[in-house]
Amino acid sequence: MALLLALPPALTLTPGGAAAPAAQASSSALLRVSGPREAQAAVSVQLSLDELVSVAAYVVVATATEQRSQWEELGGSKRIVTYTRLSIERTVAGQPDGEVWVRTLGGVVGDVGQHVSGDAHLKVGAQAMLFLAKTRSAVVVAGMAQGHYPLVSGEEPRRVEGAPRVAVRRLAASPDGGTVLARPGPAVSARELLVGATLDTAIDAVSRAWKAKHAQK
Repeated sequence: MALLLALPPALTLTPGGAAAPAAQASSSALLRVSGPREAQAAVSVQLSLDELVSVAAYVVVATATEQRSQWEELGGSKRIVTYTRLSIERTVAGQPDGEVWVRTLGGVVGDVGQHVSGDAHLKVGAQAMLFLAKTRSAVVVAGMAQGHYPLVSGEEPRRVEGAPRVAVRRLAASPDGGTVLARPGPAVSARELLVGATLDTAIDAVSRAWKAKHAQK
């Protein structure tokens, strides 16, 4: 099973856009959005679809409706995390709880902001297909950014001249996947399989992978 090599470091944004470790951030730091340094990026190996469904408790198509950020103790240090409430449009696999709050790394508390490259970045009002896993303390995105596929609207090309175009939704890559290493072996990564696929095609692929994987248990 391919796993993240380490808990991704957080880029704490300080006055003037200077970056400082989370432990050194002061409560008076002013958030100024700037791109994370490459050295701060998460490093992961591309996950296959089979690997994603193996670690996910369920897969949903959902819209982020509400967010709150707070400080928590994670990996031996205090970090900012964000909890996002999901409104589930469709359950693709598994059985989600009635109300789902997902924890991701990074966010803004007061005047202090942290950005974590490599984790899923959920936006209120945005729809996505999400592979979700349960930890002891929270629901998280399985595979971090690799388990988050925002939905974008588009149109299918006309198959017959003059025919109306059909509106479709397709899967896109999570906006900040960090540094992702090519996977060894013949298996195709989930990202290669799902990014650009129509929602119906992606749901079919995930459902088949889920049934095949969980039938083995």
